[in-house]
Amino acid sequence: MTTTPNPAPLSSTLGITMTSSKLLEDFKYLRGHCIDLVHAYFTYTRLFNDKNRDLLTKVAPTFFSDIADIMLRDWLLQVCKLMDPPSTTRKGVTIENITIKLINEQLTDNKLLSLEIEDLANKLLIYGEKIKPARDKRLAHFDRDHQVNGLVLGATTESELDQFLVNLQKYCDEVGIAIGLGPLDFGRGGCKGDVLDFLKYLRKMQNA
Repeated sequence: MTTTPNPAPLSSTLGITMTSSKLLEDFKYLRGHCIDLVHAYFTYTRLFNDKNRDLLTKVAPTFFSDIADIMLRDWLLQVCKLMDPPSTTRKGVTIENITIKLINEQLTDNKLLSLEIEDLANKLLIYGEKIKPARDKRLAHFDRDHQVNGLVLGATTESELDQFLVNLQKYCDEVGIAIGLGPLDFGRGGCKGDVLDFLKYLRKMQNA
């Protein structure tokens, strides 16, 4: 009697590693957050730059100064969320945080954490360590010592910021490929009714 060997799983035949549904779901949330971050960055830089300085000053300087501060504070807070530990324990209850470290832990469990992903994650976390003092001492908590001493917290160079955005895209693409979702270009935003349309309207009203 001839026995038929068990066929190899389709996943191994195609060279694809089966990925847990939790990792897929968590990564989709994290990538969506990263996309929002990038779009917020472009909204901010398109609105607040030297080209628009005179226009915004003539229209409503105090209002736009307030908006700039609000957007900057929120952007720092949202970036720092990515850098948090994978879980937090509160009153004996452990709560998971959707962060780079949580995704990497799950990638490790699924044997999908490549050296490139690990390197990109480390670069993102290093950037995060530079801006976290602003979140920890000024934004999320009203640390008295740092209010009194007036030291600048969380400052980075323009090149460091640019590289952070590049690494964020690369990290999400590499993870997306590793878990079978594929890469996804974050784009530069831009749609009907966005900040560019707002600026066009301001210029039109100024010249009316």
